[in-house]
Amino acid sequence: MKNQWDERLKFLLAIRNNWCNIDYIEFLVQKVWRIDCSVDVADFGCGFGYIGLLLMPLLPKGSTYTGFDVSEVLLEEAENVFADSPFKTKLIKADLTKYTLNQEFDIAISQAVLRHIPNPKYILEKMVHSVRANGLVVCMETDRVLQDAGRYFSSIDYVELHQTELYKKLWKHEIESGGRDYRTGMKIPQYMQELGLCDVQIRINDSVKFANPHAENYDNIYNCLVEANGWNKKYSDEDKQNVISVMMNKGLDNDEAKQYLENEILIQRNISAGFKKEYIIEMPCTPITFGRKRA
Repeated sequence: MKNQWDERLKFLLAIRNNWCNIDYIEFLVQKVWRIDCSVDVADFGCGFGYIGLLLMPLLPKGSTYTGFDVSEVLLEEAENVFADSPFKTKLIKADLTKYTLNQEFDIAISQAVLRHIPNPKYILEKMVHSVRANGLVVCMETDRVLQDAGRYFSSIDYVELHQTELYKKLWKHEIESGGRDYRTGMKIPQYMQELGLCDVQIRINDSVKFANPHAENYDNIYNCLVEANGWNKKYSDEDKQNVISVMMNKGLDNDEAKQYLENEILIQRNISAGFKKEYIIEMPCTPITFGRKRA
């Protein structure tokens, strides 16, 4: 059966581009988590193996990486990614809501996964159970309010659009309808404490995506931002009506749905016209929350 993430590889590659500063992750590994001997890592919702690519070169020799994901397409990409790597890796097709792990790890980690799953605390509990005594549980989960507040365009006053307020209404309707929780990133520390982890701490991913027309990497960052945010989408009259209908089904009234669409089209038009001159900043301030399983 086809999974919704099977068709989102291009999106994931774009949104992970410049997601973090490697030196900061190295700082966490060496100075904060103090990982000085080989560890077994379980990546919950590994996708194309991004976290494995990030962590394995920074971990002590002999460390292993096991990734779990429900998408065969993403797992195939992960297989390609690690095909020529020197690291010991294993990739397992698994629905996290149903899968039961039959081994223990030293580290259980997830990145931008729990926010997409209803009842994220249930998956977090599985992560806690998967680690050995004194094992580390790490969640890198964006808070949608922070993420949206950290957006800037040089040609548009994003705050004046009030798009965030419309998003909040959509997010609230989604969680009240049994869907995802847009504030998962903020709730993870509480969940970790309630699930019995000790020494729960929170850091912030310090990476900021800055499309600077005067920088050599402008094209790459600009194109990744456009792909990740869907700013290259073209709307036919039928598409526009479909968007309005979908937004109304998600909790907006007719006027709000039209305003939401108008805002999106305005952003896209300005971004497209502003290539090579538009400044774009995305400062998501993603919480990196971690705690240890009691010995």
